[in-house]
Amino acid sequence: MRRLQLALLAIPIVVLASAPPATAQRRGSAPVLHEPIPADAREDIALAVSLDGDIPAAINTPRGLVQAPDPTRPVGSGDSPYNHPPGDARDTSFHPDRDTRRPDVLPYDDPFSPSTAPFKRLSAFDTVDAAYTLSVRDAHTTPMPVMPTPVPDASEEQFYADMVVDLAAGQKVRIPSVGPGARVLRARAGVGTQDVRFQLWKDGAENWFIEADSSTRARIVMEMSIPRAAFGGDFGNPSWAELLPVAPLPPAVVRSANEVAAKIGVSRRLSPRDDVTKLVAYFRGFTESEDPPAPSRDIYLDLALSRKGVCRHRAFAFMVTALALGLPTRMVVNEAHAWVELHDGRLWRRVDLGGAGQTLHDPLSNNVPYDPPPDPFAWPQGATRGDDLADRARHARSGAPTSQPPGASSSSPSASPAGSSSAAGASSSAPNGADDPSGGANGASGFGQSGGAGRGKPGQPDERAASTVTMSLAGADAHRGAPLKVRGQVSAEGEPCGHVTVEIVLHSRQQGDVAIGQLATDERGAYDGAIVLPSAVPLGDYDVQARTLGDSRCGTGFSR
Repeated sequence: MRRLQLALLAIPIVVLASAPPATAQRRGSAPVLHEPIPADAREDIALAVSLDGDIPAAINTPRGLVQAPDPTRPVGSGDSPYNHPPGDARDTSFHPDRDTRRPDVLPYDDPFSPSTAPFKRLSAFDTVDAAYTLSVRDAHTTPMPVMPTPVPDASEEQFYADMVVDLAAGQKVRIPSVGPGARVLRARAGVGTQDVRFQLWKDGAENWFIEADSSTRARIVMEMSIPRAAFGGDFGNPSWAELLPVAPLPPAVVRSANEVAAKIGVSRRLSPRDDVTKLVAYFRGFTESEDPPAPSRDIYLDLALSRKGVCRHRAFAFMVTALALGLPTRMVVNEAHAWVELHDGRLWRRVDLGGAGQTLHDPLSNNVPYDPPPDPFAWPQGATRGDDLADRARHARSGAPTSQPPGASSSSPSASPAGSSSAAGASSSAPNGADDPSGGANGASGFGQSGGAGRGKPGQPDERAASTVTMSLAGADAHRGAPLKVRGQVSAEGEPCGHVTVEIVLHSRQQGDVAIGQLATDERGAYDGAIVLPSAVPLGDYDVQARTLGDSRCGTGFSR
């Protein structure tokens, strides 16, 4: 632990209105006091109030009024930046695996408002090679305009995005999008009040990138619009001729896919709608398993025929089978979930195949959740849907009972992580970590309890190797409302613990433990960031400690 002195930060006072001159006041009368007026989203919309970058101060959504994030808010509060360039192998390819266990708790960064958790669109793939590696067929990027017109109509939904990005001069850095077919109406990149010039790009699978003139860590705030139908709804009934063309697959992949298609009962003799309905029913029927499919043939056949796997296995096998049929399909992944997108001849639509983990760590629980269109496909009994994953996390944070949709499992979440983070490691999570017990999942309800990605349960011994946590501070003094810079390393048995959440805690005899924020380790087990100290933290001397719940390999650990 490190000793920290929390000092008082002098905050300038803004005079909102001047008081009458002393000579104009009656003798003995008190001065007139003026109070700041709270922001009112309804007035912001009525008066068309805009923030930096011409971003509207509020938007009207089906869930009610949503206020814009502050484009000038300083980087901090545990923000973990997006920083992967287009050629980074962690984002440009997906390699299937055989670990079919269901993880307990998954890290997640929710940059969108209303919240689309856990469906942040981080990496999309649209082709497969002979080794079953997924990638982007057309990696060439084209500029994305920022255009407030045409004005969104009733068929579109509006969202805000708020994210921190490590910009590199002249390089394109990957950022998440809210969904397929989204467009940017207004955007602002900057450091505090200083604007940064930038250009947005996208590739053939609609992965988004940002390129700037300078290298800096900046906050990106955007207003976006997207067709509501992109999130689901009726698939329609297109003919095969109305679908987008699909690139030929390697012959060996086609032979394996034809075997799976024959088992499912899909073929070009049926309509695309009928094939999609059968495919969704088959792959939603997968089950997670502690006993992975044996490597008897190729990995695609072993997964598809055994019907074992969580979200990433379902989406991978679905995509290979669908592409072989000629159905334009993408697999989309982030650090917590995976799903597919299908083109129905008019637009790309999101289709969740289930297989989600137990809960998220840690969605923005105060963020208004988005209500997607109704799901046109049936769910099997006990399904673990993506929407339920975020719902359980929100209810775990609030302490309210979790609502169960028809056919869903009645199990309750076993974890309710303490603390909050506006970016719990998303930028450093590889696509292969989606629903992956080894990809950064935390599985304990609190420090000192066993768990971790389904390995241990409360009251049972934790068989994982204890994590060694180091931590250093930039200085011995800190101020409320100002960033506290923290860095360190997490390892277990000499090996780095990548993509685990690290909680920063203040401790004093008078106040006890005060969790002030979270960071996430990168693939080397290192964490480095700034956490803004809450204004409610009392002044005084504190010990600072970093602690982690670990993951499936790394156990709990504390800095000394």
